[in-house]
Amino acid sequence: MQKEIEKIFVDIIKHELNLPDNYGKTSKGDIIPTVIIAAQNIKLFNTNKLQITVKTVSSRNYSNRSEVKENPNNPDEFLEIQDLNQSRLMQIDIYSRNNDARVRYPEVVMALNSNYAKQQMDLYNFKIGTITNDINLSGLDGGSDINRFTISFNVLVHYQKITPIPYYDKFQTNLDGEQGQIAQINRSVSE
Repeated sequence: MQKEIEKIFVDIIKHELNLPDNYGKTSKGDIIPTVIIAAQNIKLFNTNKLQITVKTVSSRNYSNRSEVKENPNNPDEFLEIQDLNQSRLMQIDIYSRNNDARVRYPEVVMALNSNYAKQQMDLYNFKIGTITNDINLSGLDGGSDINRFTISFNVLVHYQKITPIPYYDKFQTNLDGEQGQIAQINRSVSE
């Protein structure tokens, strides 16, 4: 995966709900976000407009493997190929001080099954699972009048890391510490 899964979902939601990158700045100069990755240091609720956060709640690794292969582009080089398959529980929170969160949260659910989302799945090699929960958490913040809806779902993600590695028959030193290729070692053993 070449892009963080959270950033992909931010992009999908912005695209499908036709939201700008931000709503401008507050009088104090803070950016008013639209769709962002959830973070402790980003201020929300500083607007009456719709705000959405995306985060990974938990992850489970179900396949982690590593293998060494010859580089098809360079036969003198070997590659370590590491693959990780992971299941992640994702959460999307939709907030607003007005009715936008209540009215538009179904659009977020639909965005996850849109044609654009399917294109992103093909491009970045991941799969969105069934939407498991839509929960109305309005009133959770007490008297602050924030409408809040939470959507959770599983995502299957594949990561791959390819690293060139040295291989034993390409070392420049033989067993005796002398310079040379492995052929010298084989010759001295047979003598």
